[in-house]
Amino acid sequence: MLAAQPLVSAEGSTRSAVYRIEETHQLPNNSTSDATNVEATIFLLDDRLDYAGQEVLSEEIKVDGAPASPDISQTADNRVARFSLGTIGAGASKTITITQIIRVDHLGPINPSAVQEGVPSVDPIYTQPIPNLWESDNPVLENKALELIAGESNLYYQAKAIFDFVENHLFYIVQTEDHSALQAYNSRVGDCSEFTHLFSALCRAAGIPTRFVSGYGYDPTAGGNLTNMAHAFAFIYLPGPEWVPMDLTWNRPNGMFGELSDDHLIELTSDGGNLVSGSKIQIPGNRVNYNFSGTNPDINFESTYGITRVIAVEPTIHAGSKIQDSTWRFTVIVSNEGSQNVSNVNVELQVDEDYFETPPAENIGDLGAGLHQNVYFDVGVKQTVENSLVTAVVTYDSSYGTFQAEGRLSTSATLFPPVSELPVDLLLILLVCVVGVIAAVAVVLLRR
Repeated sequence: MLAAQPLVSAEGSTRSAVYRIEETHQLPNNSTSDATNVEATIFLLDDRLDYAGQEVLSEEIKVDGAPASPDISQTADNRVARFSLGTIGAGASKTITITQIIRVDHLGPINPSAVQEGVPSVDPIYTQPIPNLWESDNPVLENKALELIAGESNLYYQAKAIFDFVENHLFYIVQTEDHSALQAYNSRVGDCSEFTHLFSALCRAAGIPTRFVSGYGYDPTAGGNLTNMAHAFAFIYLPGPEWVPMDLTWNRPNGMFGELSDDHLIELTSDGGNLVSGSKIQIPGNRVNYNFSGTNPDINFESTYGITRVIAVEPTIHAGSKIQDSTWRFTVIVSNEGSQNVSNVNVELQVDEDYFETPPAENIGDLGAGLHQNVYFDVGVKQTVENSLVTAVVTYDSSYGTFQAEGRLSTSATLFPPVSELPVDLLLILLVCVVGVIAAVAVVLLRR
């Protein structure tokens, strides 16, 4: 006889997702003056394959509905499109539309043993203090960083100590403007920006290079409005793995250390030098320049950003509450959370063969957009096991290639020997207890 205690753990996965990003930028001139030599500068989502798993699969750019070829250049780590729009007359407007198909891969987690000893060989610009942003030379932050890494030579564990400290030190409260690392440290509140700034400053104080990321975290509850998904996180440089992702506020309260899920899109990265204007934190963004005579037309962007998750499959594992005849039933719910159908969906359950018998894989064929299907696996249990990881691996074909998704569940099962196998002494004790109970009941009944 077996007693099952399924212990659900946070699902981890190594998967890819594909998104359709649609931007519309209107530049209306509501004045009585013409705007001449109008130039619009727009940041574009870019390939990030050297240190992140982001790839632009297709891109379409139009001005007033006609295909356009803006001047696209790399500025530091970022890709920028410059549109020469000529004149926008009084009462007229220009409309820029950008449609991109973006593939994003899950990153990490990294293995601590892959991190090498020694000083990171990277441009020192990534370890410098940034006034009013990352005050890593401030004695308060400098001393705290040294305190956190004391006695630890491995940069992985140094970064982890800093990561855990920030997670526990700050309380998550949405902010209306960005605050620097020192401000966050003193106030103990912040959102993704403040968590990232404090983490970055403490890492730099410890000699760990950091890179800031401004982008988006896909949220299915946001109604496809990408603006509501704005997000900030970081990368740090570790010898061996090199640039490693760090997101302190995703999957709260745990965050993602050395790992980045496929619902993260990167728009802009920075060494910090261009994030402060005067004494105010200001993330670089789209801008428009023009000339005019007379009254300023005051032309600004009126922008909307939409996002559709095109390809995304999510498996979830559930363990049965009973085990019969040493067989435990697991249910894998395979959900197609994208807008396109997928095909050749193959579901495999991976188990520790010291404790379980591996069941055969199941192919469920096609799975329509927005639909799900339950797949059942009867798994033989060999012996008692505690906190053993069961993984559902789903592979599937899409119009963008063959992808993989994973769902995980930590499980425990306790093996009790059959009564016939119990020791003779224990059987005698049980027999005496049963006889005693019967005798006690008989005495009570005779006294009535």
